[in-house]
Formats: sequence, C-alpha cells, structure tokens
Amino acid sequence: MTVNIEWVGHACFRIWRDRGPVLVTDPYTPQAVGLPEDVERIDGDTVIVSSLEDRAHGYPRLVRGDPRVINALDLAAGASAAQFDGAPIVALGAAESPIHDSGSPKDNAMYALNVGGVGVLHMGDLGYGLSAADLAPVVGRCDLLLAIVGEFNTIPLEDLDFLIDHLSPKWIVPMHYRLWWETKMSPVSEFLARRQRDPLILARSSTVTFPLDAAGLGELSIVVLEPSAAPAGSRP
Repeated sequence: MTVNIEWVGHACFRIWRDRGPVLVTDPYTPQAVGLPEDVERIDGDTVIVSSLEDRAHGYPRLVRGDPRVINALDLAAGASAAQFDGAPIVALGAAESPIHDSGSPKDNAMYALNVGGVGVLHMGDLGYGLSAADLAPVVGRCDLLLAIVGEFNTIPLEDLDFLIDHLSPKWIVPMHYRLWWETKMSPVSEFLARRQRDPLILARSSTVTFPLDAAGLGELSIVVLEPSAAPAGSRP
C-alpha cells in the first residue's frame, strides 16, 4: 500500500493512502505565513492540529467544507481519544518553550498516527529537546518523521539529532523552516549541513509517495519537498 504526503507549507501537510481519507495537519492562518486571507483553500476529510490557539498551527478553516477537527493537545491531556484510518492517534504534550511564567507548560502537542501501514510522527510546535522517557509512547511508531528544523523558537538541532537517533525513522521530511515570508527561522540548508551522511532526495515537487525504494538509500533518508502554497516566483 502506498501513502502520499503533500507539503502545503510550514507545518501543514496533506496525508492519504490510495483510496483513503485525507488528513490535513496543522493548517495555518494565511496571514501568519505571509499569504492573503483569500488564498485558495485545500481539501481534506480530517484536520488535526497541534494547538487551536496558535495562528500558524491551528486554523481548520484553511480546509474546505466541514472536516472533522482533532485537537492533539486534548489527546495528550487525556481529554479525548481519536483514530484516523482505523488506527489510534498517540499525542505527546509539548510547548514552544520549556519555561513558562504561568499557566500550563503544555501549549501544543506532537502526534503519531498510522496511514496505510506507515507510521507518521508530526512534531507539532516542539521547542526543546525530549528525553528517552518522554519519547517512550511514540517509539516504534515513527517510520516517517515530519521534522521541525527552523531552530528559532523550535527544538535545537542538536536535540533534534537525539530525537532522530532514538526514534530511528526511515525517512525525514523537513518542515517549519525559513520559506517565503520574513522570519528568524533558519533555512533548511542548516539542517542538511548537519546530516550530510544521510542520503538526500530533492523531490522537486510538493508531493512524494512512500515507501521509497530507491537504489543507494540507507536506513535513513531525508526527503526535501517544495511547499505547494508558495507564491509564484518564491523559492524555499
């Protein structure tokens, strides 16, 4: 069975198996990523967000129609449970920063799900390193890691290295880095420079199909996609 991944932009993806339902992850408010409010909406059956309070990660109205909406932070807190494509979604509470002056330290969640036999882990808006104990609920659930690599207000790359080594994904798709709007985030090249030993696939497309079975690939490969929402003339 094949699984299709489309990177819309920032932390937003469309994920679906052949003839299966379409999942949209972390849809953004258009203005938060330098797009006009009347930008074309995208299609999906289910929306999952790492937080409904973050304009860049929780805007279900980016999706046409009336999709089912799942708040991963509710799953992480045990306030609800959810499945996608017949398999449970596992969520871990997280935050942009480990230091909070007040309120709950968990303001978003990373989440793992299975689509067509491929375990997908979306890192939400994680801003710091996690220990092996923190990651225990998602060990064995990560064939494909949708990895935050932009550094600013997100997980440091050295801590991301530990997460990658501990979870042992087969493929990494970088996300949440400098694109077409003004930001302090790093470009994807900073992450790629740290991972030069890993096979690199420049897809030259917004969509890729897994599993990948190309000659010369090792146990871990990095797949760089082009955001489908990028304005004409812009480049990542």
